[in-house]
Amino acid sequence: MFPKRSIQHHPRLLKQQGSMLVIALFVIIVLAFLGLAIVQISSDSSRSMVYEVYGARAFNAANSGVERALNEVLGPGVTPSCSLATPSYNMPDITGFSGCSINLTCNEFSVVETGYTHFRITSEASCSAGEFVVQRSVAVDARHK
Repeated sequence: MFPKRSIQHHPRLLKQQGSMLVIALFVIIVLAFLGLAIVQISSDSSRSMVYEVYGARAFNAANSGVERALNEVLGPGVTPSCSLATPSYNMPDITGFSGCSINLTCNEFSVVETGYTHFRITSEASCSAGEFVVQRSVAVDARHK
């Protein structure tokens, strides 16, 4: 029904033999690199989100440490002193604070002219989960007459 044509009669077709294979390989390689780039961006985004969440947990744990230390140092019924502050402890194993620990420092000094005792409380919290470790610090100054 159709006449057979051979490549020998068409020199133009002879020169183009195999060019479709090269184009197909090029497209496959470009798409593979595009796919790898999308996977990398997605992975970086997930990692960034984890650091953000654990950063917020560490910041809240550091705030909790400062509040606890302020209550221990300046709480009702105690003579204010930095020696009353617990220097370090692990947060309870509750949602949001699991894997967090706190280190506290407290410095006190008196100002003779005003009669006040000043306290500087610094709380450094570290929250970890697997390979992720995030640290945040909070410092508070307080005074007592």
